[in-house]
Amino acid sequence: MKTIYRIYPAIGIARIGNSETAYFIGPEAPSVVADGPYRDDAVPARIKPQAARFRIYEYEREECGNESLIREVVANDTTKIIWQVHLVNRKAAGGTFPPGGSTAPPRNIDYERSGLVIDAALQSISGLNQQIGPLNGEINFIKNGANEGTAKVELGRLLTDDSGRLIVVGGPGRSGSPLSSGLSNYANNDGWFDSVSDGPVKALIEINGKEAIAAEGSAWVVVAPPAYAPGIVNMTTWYDQALNVSAKVFTPSLMKTVPSFSKDIYPILMRTVLLHWVVERANRHHGGAGNFLSPQRLAQLADNSDAAKPARQKIINWLMKPNTPVDPNTLPPSMPPNMPKLNSGLDPDDPTQGEYAALTELQYAMMEQWANGNFGADWTSEPTPVPFADLPLQEQPDALTRAALEGCIGSPFFPGIEVTYVIAQAATYEAPFRIKQSLPPGFLTERMALPWQADFLDCGDLWWPAQRPVEVVTHSGEIKRFARGIKNYGDMVKWWTELGFVVEKDDGFVETERNPIDGQA
Repeated sequence: MKTIYRIYPAIGIARIGNSETAYFIGPEAPSVVADGPYRDDAVPARIKPQAARFRIYEYEREECGNESLIREVVANDTTKIIWQVHLVNRKAAGGTFPPGGSTAPPRNIDYERSGLVIDAALQSISGLNQQIGPLNGEINFIKNGANEGTAKVELGRLLTDDSGRLIVVGGPGRSGSPLSSGLSNYANNDGWFDSVSDGPVKALIEINGKEAIAAEGSAWVVVAPPAYAPGIVNMTTWYDQALNVSAKVFTPSLMKTVPSFSKDIYPILMRTVLLHWVVERANRHHGGAGNFLSPQRLAQLADNSDAAKPARQKIINWLMKPNTPVDPNTLPPSMPPNMPKLNSGLDPDDPTQGEYAALTELQYAMMEQWANGNFGADWTSEPTPVPFADLPLQEQPDALTRAALEGCIGSPFFPGIEVTYVIAQAATYEAPFRIKQSLPPGFLTERMALPWQADFLDCGDLWWPAQRPVEVVTHSGEIKRFARGIKNYGDMVKWWTELGFVVEKDDGFVETERNPIDGQA
């Protein structure tokens, strides 16, 4: 019997915010939205950065390889946890998007690569209620041996809670240009930096003074832009993409799993409906017939009898098939198959090509089984989310990972908002949901737009409205543009901190906590 340790979530998501004093912990249980308010008490109120909290779990592994979860390990008089985190931003040294990466022409082509990498260095923290930071890196635009511009960039900070768990807090989100360069492109602006980042999370566990043991399951953290509609989930999430990779590479049997209506089918239908609280009025509910959440419609769709098959088949006929090629940045077709109604992105298998936005192969396979009546007809009522504190020990590790990744987009990628198409590639993972530790810190965010605010402005259409709403419902019931008052890239760099959050209220979602932008409340 061997004792091993793993870090969860396997991938944690922190987000930037300009509050100097407050933060909030990101989701830790599926479908449980982190509580607001999402701004602090300053005047004017500032966005709280989202923090990612990491925990250690102990397992016992038998000689035959079977494992048993024993407990969560916390720091105390007999147990010491030493956390290590390495945050890096490689955007300015990366390749131009699309497709980004080492095969693309480099950004800032005339400048030394090493100076363009914002590296907060490997940092360690241990103990209870400790704090390290800010974690700063530096960007230097060095040409022909001369430094033409430099900036210190804060990427985040590290804390521990009263049980010694790690908390990674997103930074203030500064973007700028030491060269006073302009902004002319949605993804590639030379002379600029921003302060998103990513990197590995590792831990050493020392119990009763014995030699420290390294956690076998190392993790990764991404510091991303805010999610302005935290209670609304994208049709395809990062969790779905990582699960799809697992089904193709690590656990092929997943592709043959008989889906549950409540657990596998209903979430896809629900996301379709809820997205229409953050897109234009004409698409809301796809019209009355598209409101899959009405009790009468749900009862029909949850029925696996032949009598209900036409209703199920109608929906599968609306769905775009995965891996359908098209030029990137193409609008969805006007006629079915055209669901989800999102713009196209890049093909992860060949990022030089495009494909229509679609479910993953695993999601689509489950929908096909459902359409044919091969599913668990287990619907009774809308599932009630279970808070993390109420989850059984055996469910906690996977819940932490799922909760973190379901808040991130998994399609379309042009390039995305948290990370891009690399999360759909098997080469990114060394095990289910575990980022390959041989990848360099900063790998996941390197291909993203520089600065992120430029793409955030241009993607004010059907891209990823759960993070970047298109239109919102105000408290007065009016439908207005989410980014009203913002006219150009520079405005978004300046005003992202004043945008509102879309939260659930009564039977819908409304915008709240918005500060005036250029005189528009």
